[in-house]
Amino acid sequence: MKRLFSRLGCLVVAAALASACGSDNNDNNGGGGGGNVVNVTPNMDQSAISAAFSGAAANSTVQFAAGTYHLTGSLNLSTANNITVKGAGMDQTILDFAGQTTGADGLVQTIGAGQTIQVTFQDLAIQDTAGDGIKVTGGNKVHFNHVKVSWPTRATHGGYGIYPVQSKNILVENCVVSGASDTGIYVGQSDTIVVKNNELFENVAGIEIENSFNADVHDNNSHDNTVGFLVFDLPSLQQVGGNHIRVFNNQFVNNNTPNFGDPAGTVALVPAGTGGAVMANHDVEVFGNTFTGNKTIGFSAISCLVAFEQSTCLQGATPGYSPIPRNVHVHNNTFTNNGTDPTAGIDNPSHPSAQLAGLLASGFQGAHPWLDNHVSDVSWDGIVVLGSGANPYSICSHDNGSGHFANLHFAQWAAGQAMSPTPVPLGDYLTFDETDFACTLPALPAVTLPTF
Repeated sequence: MKRLFSRLGCLVVAAALASACGSDNNDNNGGGGGGNVVNVTPNMDQSAISAAFSGAAANSTVQFAAGTYHLTGSLNLSTANNITVKGAGMDQTILDFAGQTTGADGLVQTIGAGQTIQVTFQDLAIQDTAGDGIKVTGGNKVHFNHVKVSWPTRATHGGYGIYPVQSKNILVENCVVSGASDTGIYVGQSDTIVVKNNELFENVAGIEIENSFNADVHDNNSHDNTVGFLVFDLPSLQQVGGNHIRVFNNQFVNNNTPNFGDPAGTVALVPAGTGGAVMANHDVEVFGNTFTGNKTIGFSAISCLVAFEQSTCLQGATPGYSPIPRNVHVHNNTFTNNGTDPTAGIDNPSHPSAQLAGLLASGFQGAHPWLDNHVSDVSWDGIVVLGSGANPYSICSHDNGSGHFANLHFAQWAAGQAMSPTPVPLGDYLTFDETDFACTLPALPAVTLPTF
């Protein structure tokens, strides 16, 4: 755990700093497009299909017939406005990239700055891409509906299944993603987002909202991943300050798949058995969800300083970045059978995800061990930078059934590690002061999408 100790050792400095100082009703099952239809059939070769994509006109539909398409390279979609890429059904139209020799991703649309481009993908499956399944950069009104992405035969899986980034007005619904080595449905550096009614399984992260504003994530079934969901804000991206995220009415169940992510990636730090986590975002509401059978931890609010060096989170961060979570309201969720065995999903002790799992497991020892013999269902890392009081950042938890709350006191733990010749268990520092965190915050507004 040397790497983790090194990171958390920086928190001693952070602790010293502290002491020194609209409703969603868009059920559009159709697409954009228009009367201009380009028909694509399984007997067409790669070059003909690529030409249909790159030459698609504004207000048109690229219509795939039922069948399996054996593709050898990425399909790069025209940046004309309002294109629909449509199949005959996600179990009937299958775009198979197992033989891919050119390009990394499956379907790609990259839109230049200053453009306003609408795009829809629906009723098809993408499998065995070398990289990401579908990636859209710079869209406005981006719709994924009844799309399946998976890696059934490729030994090394792509990072992301459905991947809109630097976009606005995004709707991802009724999709199924499995096997992503980073995240099944990832939305990054975007604004005005709805992710609903999707199924995610056997990914590293089921759903991730990263460095984004105004998102509703609801009625999804995220199960058997490494982690059910992540709401992260990273320090060195073009857009920082993620805020106003609602995660509600989802199922986060049995997310115990060993972390098979790239060890150099951020999600590689997340241990198997995690229901969900919020890092460095503000104004996040998590409610009405079911967290069951996640063997490491139910939910945690953490700072950037747990994942990265102090210099990255503070001095090296993009201007406007805040490393700490603030105004996180976790309420009226159901927690059952979480946190019972934090190291159960560790199949490679050298993988970065093993470090935090081992630390949480050490909390069963010490003077203040985990209550009820399981990791607390809701926790806060306890890192304070320029704040005072028991709950300086309004981390609020209440009405979560029998799930109890823990302050992890990571900064205090890191100081103890630095002073001790032998590792000190986290259980020497845990506190379960729920009364200080049983606060209530105003409900966040629903996200309202434009008509697609």
